[in-house]
Amino acid sequence: MRKKLKILFILILLLVLIAGGFALGVYLRLFDTQALNEEYGLHELPIIGEYFVPPAGRDHAAAPAETAAPAPAGAAAAAAPKKAPQTVKITKEEIEKQQKEREAAEKKRVTKLARLYNDMKAADAAKVMESLDIDLCIAILQRMDEGNAAKVMAAFEPERAAQITQIIYEGVPQRTKNARNAAAAAVPGVEQGEEAEPQQ
Repeated sequence: MRKKLKILFILILLLVLIAGGFALGVYLRLFDTQALNEEYGLHELPIIGEYFVPPAGRDHAAAPAETAAPAPAGAAAAAAPKKAPQTVKITKEEIEKQQKEREAAEKKRVTKLARLYNDMKAADAAKVMESLDIDLCIAILQRMDEGNAAKVMAAFEPERAAQITQIIYEGVPQRTKNARNAAAAAVPGVEQGEEAEPQQ
């Protein structure tokens, strides 16, 4: 009885080692599973087949055979040239809707950041916000409690605090201002702050 159990244990251990070795070979890409699937039809096996995709070549080869059987009208339609893919048209309403969704998501993220900065000490918050983009810094400050925002502003370097104050007063984000200045610089003979005269 002991001898039979020992043999059974050895067989089970051998089976586990073989299966584990095969799995390790697949994981380490020692075996080409795609070639094995095509050669032995592993995708058709009951349990293992779930892990294999049917080879593409067989599906494409079977498809023309099935379409060739119908009436000649079907063959004439298949011989007709394929139409070029249609371009996707997006309406103005869809663009506005997507823009509103993006703005709402951005507002939500900024509000969450403002809550985080509200919970920080003013000096620590100012230290972190010194390295942030100025527009993001302003957006966060505007969503913070006024008392906490004032403490953070007081902890900033004087130049940074003055710059933030100026931008908040003007109500124009820095990147918009930079874009306007760049556009003005692109027009020859126009200095920053001047409007280009319309050509007649």
